[in-house]
Order: sequence, then C-alpha cells, then structure tokens
Amino acid sequence: MSKGVAAVSWQAFQNFRVQCAEGCDDASFFGQLVLAEKNASAQVLSAGTERVVRVQLICAGAPVDCVVKAFPRQSAWKSFWARRNGSKAFRAFRAASILLAHGVSTPSPLAVLERWESGMLVESFFVSKYVSELTDFRREIYRLFEHGGNAEELASLLQTVARACRAFHDAGLIHRDLGNQNIALRRREIKGESLKLKSEWEVLFLDLDRVRIFPAGTLTWAQRGKDLARLRLPSELRWFFSHMYCGFHPCPKNFNTALKREIFCWQLHGNTRFLRHPIVETQRRLQRIKSATAGTRETPLEGIGVWIWDEKTAQPIIVHDKKTSRKFRPWRNIFKIAGELFSHGNALRKNYKAVSRKSFSTPESFAGTIGMTLEADPENWEIQLKWLSDLEEAAGTLPVLLRIYRHKGREHWRFAIACAETLRTRGNAVAFALVQDRAAIREPESWREMVFFTIEKTHAFADFYEVGHATNRGKWGIWDLCDYEKLLVPAMEAKRKFPEIKLTGPACIDFDLHMLPGLLSKIPTGTFNAFSQHLYVDRRGAPENFQGNFDLVRKCAMHRAFAKTYGFAEEKIIISEVNWPLLGAGTFSPCAAFFCEPGGPVSSPPNVSEEDYAKYMCRYLLLAIASGHVARVYWWRLVHRGFGLIDDTDAKAPRAMPAFFALKNLLAQLKDARFERKINSTPGVWTLEFSRSCASRFTVSWTLDSFPEIKTS
Repeated sequence: MSKGVAAVSWQAFQNFRVQCAEGCDDASFFGQLVLAEKNASAQVLSAGTERVVRVQLICAGAPVDCVVKAFPRQSAWKSFWARRNGSKAFRAFRAASILLAHGVSTPSPLAVLERWESGMLVESFFVSKYVSELTDFRREIYRLFEHGGNAEELASLLQTVARACRAFHDAGLIHRDLGNQNIALRRREIKGESLKLKSEWEVLFLDLDRVRIFPAGTLTWAQRGKDLARLRLPSELRWFFSHMYCGFHPCPKNFNTALKREIFCWQLHGNTRFLRHPIVETQRRLQRIKSATAGTRETPLEGIGVWIWDEKTAQPIIVHDKKTSRKFRPWRNIFKIAGELFSHGNALRKNYKAVSRKSFSTPESFAGTIGMTLEADPENWEIQLKWLSDLEEAAGTLPVLLRIYRHKGREHWRFAIACAETLRTRGNAVAFALVQDRAAIREPESWREMVFFTIEKTHAFADFYEVGHATNRGKWGIWDLCDYEKLLVPAMEAKRKFPEIKLTGPACIDFDLHMLPGLLSKIPTGTFNAFSQHLYVDRRGAPENFQGNFDLVRKCAMHRAFAKTYGFAEEKIIISEVNWPLLGAGTFSPCAAFFCEPGGPVSSPPNVSEEDYAKYMCRYLLLAIASGHVARVYWWRLVHRGFGLIDDTDAKAPRAMPAFFALKNLLAQLKDARFERKINSTPGVWTLEFSRSCASRFTVSWTLDSFPEIKTS
C-alpha cells in the first residue's frame, strides 16, 4: 500500500473540479470517474443514499480496481458548510492522505471530484483503491462470540484495533463515526521470531467523510474518549479496550468522563429511535418476533449469550461489568430467593446454631479427605501422573476430581474418560465435575449429550458427579435460576436410569449466601447425595480471617446447615474447588486481566506469594477437615503456574513450588492420623491435637503469620 499520498491543487475538468493522487493526473481517467457510478458493469457495494460501487478503470494505461463513493446533492446549509470546511468527498480524500502519511492504513485515495452550480454542491465523488479480502471488527467480534473463540485470540484482536485507533487519533483525526463496521481488517503474513510465516491483522479505517482534522498530536483525551463511544463492545471488554488504547496505563479521568457521556447520549439516541421512525421500527420488531417464533436468531450473540474461554486460567473471561450484569438477572430470582428464605429461614438458622456448636467437637479421621484435581490435557497428562505419584508416596492413594467441559467437544470427553480409566486402574477414587458453558443453556441437547456420554461410560466406578460449575456466576453461563434447572434435567434422567450414581451440587463459588436458597430450591429433594461448594476465601487472605461474622470454619458450618435444611443424603459438605492465585503469574492468574500487560502486574489482590500460598493451603485443609463439617477437599489444581502446586512455565522442566512440598509433608504426617480436639490456649494461636494408630499423639500449631508446626507429645 502506498504511503505519503501527495495531493495537488484543484484542476478543472468539464463541469467538475478535481484533486487527485500522484500519478492519477489523467484526463481520460477523470472522464471514466464521472461515468463510473453509472457504469453498467459496476458492482454495487452499497445502494443507500450515498451509493458505493466497485469498478475497473484505466489509469495511466493500467487497469485499476476502484471503489467510487457518490454523494448526493447537498442542501444550501450543507453546501455553505462544505465551502468553508470541505465536502464529504474532499474530507475523505484529505483524511486518507494524512493517515497514509502517518503510517495508518486505509484504502489508498485516488481522486475527489466536485460539481458546483450557483453555490450549491450538486454532486461529488470520492475514489479509492479497492482492497480485497476485507472483513471488519464487527464481524470478527461476532465470530468469536458465536463460535466460542478463545480469550487469547480476542485479546490479540482488541490490542491490534486499540493500537490502530490510538495511531489514528495521534495523526490528528477524529472519525465521528468510529463504529465496529468502519474498522476494516485484513489478514497479512509476517515473519515471526523463528522466521516462520505467521498471520496477524492489518487495520484499515473506512468511511472517512465525517472526519474532523486537527494538527497531529493535539487531540485532547476528552476528544479521543468521545470518538471511541460508538465502538460496540460488552461493558467489561470496553474497559479492557480503553486500557489497551491508553498504553496499559490508567485511563485519564477526562477520557473516561467523555466516553461515558457520549455512550449515554448514543444509547439514548438508539432507545428513542421508535419515536422518530415508528413505522420502520415497528417493522423491525415484527421481524424479530417472527424470527424468534421460527426458532432462528436474526442478530448475533450479545448480552448473556457472550461466552469466551481463557485456556490460561481455565475459566471464562468476564465480559460484563457488575452494573451491566445486574441488569441481565431477572427480577423473579429475587422473589424466588425471598420465598425460600421465608419458608426455610427459621430452620436454616436453627440448623446453623446446632452445627456451629459441633465445630471441632468430634474426632475426625483425615484418611481420604484430601483430594487433588487434575486436568484432562493430552499435552501434560503424563507429567500430572508423575507428580501425583510423588504426592502419593507420602499419602497413599489420593481421590481425584476431573473436569469435563461441554464446550471442548467429544474428543475431550473421550480423553477425560480414558484418563479416568487410568486413574481407576491406579486405585484412585475418581469424581467428575460436569462443566457447562452458555451454549449448554441455549442448546440443551448438547449438554444432555455430554452428561449421558460421561455417565454411561463411567457410572460403574465414578465416585460422584458434580452437576454444574460456579452456578452463581454469570460468566459461567448461569444468569437465571431457571438456567440451573435446565442443567439438572439430564442429570435427573441419568439418575433414574442409573440409580446407583451419586450427584452433588450446586457448586457455587465463593461465599454467596444470597444465591444458595434459590439454587437449592431447583434440586429435587432426595436426589443429590452431597452438597458441594467451591469455597474460596482468597479475597480475605488467610483462611482464619473473617468475612463479616464468618471465618472458614463458620462458612463450612453454614453450608453444612444448608445441606441439612434441604435434605441432602450426606450432611457433611464437599469442597470441590479451592486455591489461592499466585503473585507474579501474569495472565495465568485467574485474578488478572486476560490480556497481556507488559511486564505483568506487580501486585494484585488477592494474589499471594508462593510462601503464603503454602501456609494458607495447609491451614485451610487442617481447619476444614478438623471442623467436622467437611467430608473432602479437592485442591484445584496439581499442575498450573497461576494457582497450582507445580509451575509448568517450562514444560520440559516443571518446578515443584513450596506448596507441593508443604502438602506432601502434611499428607505424610496425617496419613494414619485422627483429629482429637482443638486446644484453646493462647489468643492468636491455633492448636489442633491428633492421635495416631500407634496411640502416640501430636499437635499442630500456627499463628496468622506462620506455617503449621508439628510437635510430638
């Protein structure tokens, strides 16, 4: 693509005045341009008021593939404005020339023609080179949403477009219609570090006829923010985009203020369109109703339908901020939860008081209570088995939990089940977490297929099946209590077909008591074996820290009270997922942004150091099991650089982190141990007493700042 297009002064041609790019100063070319828009062989690209056609023209004896945009007759006011500031065609030509001079891509401008009569702009044309194989930002965003694109691909696209928009504004231009559709994209091949060709996006800006031009580098942050308001992105992705645009630095206040104000005005304009165009809008709404009735979707996935997987953190990314997320949750959920609290609240309160009094009151064996979660990943499965065997040298055989993801398809399901067979042969008890995405709700047959595929092949040996994953989080695809009810349908069918299987749930994450009554109301009484929960306490730091009136032990007691109140077969709960995110893990930390910030975050609560991770993990396991409220804790997960026990940054030489050795030592000490009692001696010191089968006793003590220390009596 040519850079540095040089424009010359106006020339006269017939009744037109003309400006053209260097090399296009050809009278015969001008004659073709005048007739190009009406050429019978022209391909119509847009048939609106401003007609756009693609046509082959001859310039300097060579064929040129051109795009001609014809602007209609302008009103007296617009003609007056065009005389002072330039016509739309002229502004598009000049803006394109400036962009190319600054190294910003846009279709190369060839010429601009204007015809004036009696001070009125009668007609004008803008001509540029045709660029083949173009897509645009809108199509690519919707493609990722529609087909379950991954977060790495999305981050790359957002960064590329954000850098291009920054360069556009740095050139001194305000687009004034910078919507997704006007940001064109084209794949280009470049040489990577290994000299192999790789593909990346090239960004080209289109529809420059509304542009305002200022000296390069003079645009204010408010002007920039306002110009970006028409980009259509989910609220959290818009924040990520703005962060990238600002060079991964905090966005200036006036940038954010102007952006939010313009977004509000633009949304208000859209929401009041029915008042301005009632007939057209009525026709559109009727068409949408017709499409919905026919079971087809007229518009691309948006809102709660957006679900993007991040392989680095093994979770979906957040695409909506909290304010927007609240709008997506139906009001009926509030009334359902309120009704449950009214009918079960008194029983729950009584059960919690009774359960709390039992904390640390009964002897508890630690045998089989600490489990490990593995990931069915063909690339490092053997590595996981190796490190699992290393742990089991100290503990004996550990129970294992495997995730099975709907969105990864049959090949993943088959491999996960093959992994389960391998673990079964080794003597491990194997449980399965059935993980949904948004498509599991939208396409229930695909969810049913995965549930039955898994249960039919593993029901003879599976320890249990956890139905649903983080069911209180919209980012995991559950926005409505009825969504969770849909996930339960095939599980209930499987339970009737295979009565021996054990089901657990609802697998909420963190300590969201307000969601539990509504979710539990959807579980048919007597069908679930145990209450399972992803009981993270990482945002509070140490497990002994309080969230309101609840520390870890009280949280476990509360969930046990829920299990008792709602009639689960087993009163003790299963903690099926827990960990702490690691400091310095960058985009592999589940608490960091999914895109790659240069240098990675220096600190980001609740990320902790490797030493603190090891301390908190051991203390969490001791408190949870010794409390008497928890049947088993599964650690998520064995191998992962962002929150696991093994750092797999170097796949050829994985590194065992302090938490791995701490857990191995703890398992060795607790192998044949039984918790006897909690010793309340010194404030700020936790002391648990254990016995062994040989009748010896020992204590485990710690403070908020220390590792658990074992002392033999």
